[in-house]
Amino acid sequence: MSLSNLTRREVLPPPPEGVVAKALGLKSVSIGWLAGDGSDRCYYRVTSPERTESLVLMQLSGQDAEKLKQDEYDWIKVARILSGQGVFVPEVITTLRDNAAIVIEDYGDVMLEGRVHDMAKRGEWTQIRELYRRCSGIVAQFLKVQPDSKAVWCQRSFDQERYVWELNFFQKKYLVEAAGITLSKEQQEAFAHEVSALAVELAGQSHYFVHRDFHSRNIMAQGDKLAIIDFQDARLGAPAYDLVSLCFDSYVPFTGEFRRQLMEDGMKLLPVDIAKTWKSVLLQRQIKAIGSFGYLTVDKGRGDYLKYVDPALRTLEEAGVKDERWPFLSDELLKIMRKKL
Repeated sequence: MSLSNLTRREVLPPPPEGVVAKALGLKSVSIGWLAGDGSDRCYYRVTSPERTESLVLMQLSGQDAEKLKQDEYDWIKVARILSGQGVFVPEVITTLRDNAAIVIEDYGDVMLEGRVHDMAKRGEWTQIRELYRRCSGIVAQFLKVQPDSKAVWCQRSFDQERYVWELNFFQKKYLVEAAGITLSKEQQEAFAHEVSALAVELAGQSHYFVHRDFHSRNIMAQGDKLAIIDFQDARLGAPAYDLVSLCFDSYVPFTGEFRRQLMEDGMKLLPVDIAKTWKSVLLQRQIKAIGSFGYLTVDKGRGDYLKYVDPALRTLEEAGVKDERWPFLSDELLKIMRKKL
């Protein structure tokens, strides 16, 4: 799958080609639409007869644009941290602060998602498993990043308030607005109580670098290289978060058993034991993702993300996330959602 297959309701225009050429020290460039993602950024490919390799222009808006003008854009800060940790991220070539744009290294337009779909069609499951071991190794590198109170990712956290907000967001954007599901008074009380309890549990684990959205659409596969993108919202989080996000990604066609194998492979590589915590992380992460699918489809017009609700729900059912500490969230709610599909 190519990035250009993604759709969106609004497009941010790039700077004039002459402005980009001047910033790059070139006589001329051509700028072609590449894609937008689930955020408010747009991407363009920049080519020039004076360069053998293309570049990518990231067009920003809103608060991102203001932060770039102030040399405070989080993407650039986190990129430096990850690069220093030995993680491949696109190199920043130049910034156009007055035009709210960054020109970065081009890692192609093939996402891990597309690579995996092609490999799955050929039955290359052993090779896919090895590819995911490499991705899990990147998660291990994330977890080795040392906290620093001055680092941008340490100044925000998956704290109790954030977890509660995300699950309430799910209720509004998916249950109510996308699925038309209204909870009874008793169900709503159970939802609120268990959301709070789950948030307390997970917030107590939030001591590690977390990418926050580490899945097959944020890993670019160029030849043998894997490059990480969309990491600007990195924060303190639970050590299981990124591995769960990777292995239970709704965009890839895996069985529950294969996902479990990927998870077991990955856990062996991590510097932290997550065997007793990952299912709770998975429960919150997938419910939050389903909320995002509703928001991206209904509010943002980014395509039919609701088609991923079924695979996301299936991952929870197959992983056996039922937990007596939060029986409504981990069992009854899933059944309510399943009946509505």
